[in-house]
Amino acid sequence: MKKPKNSTDAPKKKKGGCLKTVLIVIAVIVIIAIIGTILSGNDNTKKTDSKSNSTQKTDESVSSEIEPEIVEEHYEIDLSAGNYTAGTDIPTGTYNLTATGGKGNVSSTNMYSGGLNEVMGTPTDEYTSDSFNGLLLEDGVILTLGGTVTLHLISENANVSGVSARSATDVAPIDLGAGNYTCGTDFPVGTYTIVATGGNGNVSSDNMYQGGLNEIMGTANDGYSITQFNNATFQDGNTLTVSGTTIQLIPVGE
Repeated sequence: MKKPKNSTDAPKKKKGGCLKTVLIVIAVIVIIAIIGTILSGNDNTKKTDSKSNSTQKTDESVSSEIEPEIVEEHYEIDLSAGNYTAGTDIPTGTYNLTATGGKGNVSSTNMYSGGLNEVMGTPTDEYTSDSFNGLLLEDGVILTLGGTVTLHLISENANVSGVSARSATDVAPIDLGAGNYTCGTDFPVGTYTIVATGGNGNVSSDNMYQGGLNEIMGTANDGYSITQFNNATFQDGNTLTVSGTTIQLIPVGE
């Protein structure tokens, strides 16, 4: 009888075939990894270039927005009753003030931070001064002169080129007699030069401390009244009161 074949006598598989398969798989993995590295490198290069271009554009944008250098100049001006905005009506800068006539209150909206609130005029007395030095007028600060006082202002560091003139307006002058007038109803919102055209009396507005006025106006040269007030600004709803005189509102733009 033939002996049954032992399991150990079964045909053996060749190890070489398995090894070849493993090597192929490893090679494929390596190739995929190399391709991925190359693609990743290209993507990073694109991102770097994009970031570089973006930075360059940002730098160019910032460069184009740089404001021109401020040139400080000597500047002088004479002012009478009115409201004067730094950067619009007069250049920004530091000023020395000298009273040249009359008497009245002189104040600025930055009175507690480089400004002033003084009674000025000439001749002087115990309540009146004829000069004030070191008035700081930054952009948007409003200097107000009341009464008959006239001032001469001098600055050695005025930004003359930085003044933005008021825009033109096509609103016609408006004549008013005694009465109460509401801005937005009886006359347009805006900034006006107010000129006395007759009589003698009081002209005031309910925004007298916010761009309005409270003055004795008239055509008589009596030393107490004024004939003109510059740059009175009225907003919608403000009330202008005229008593004992007639006036003309002349628009000066914003």
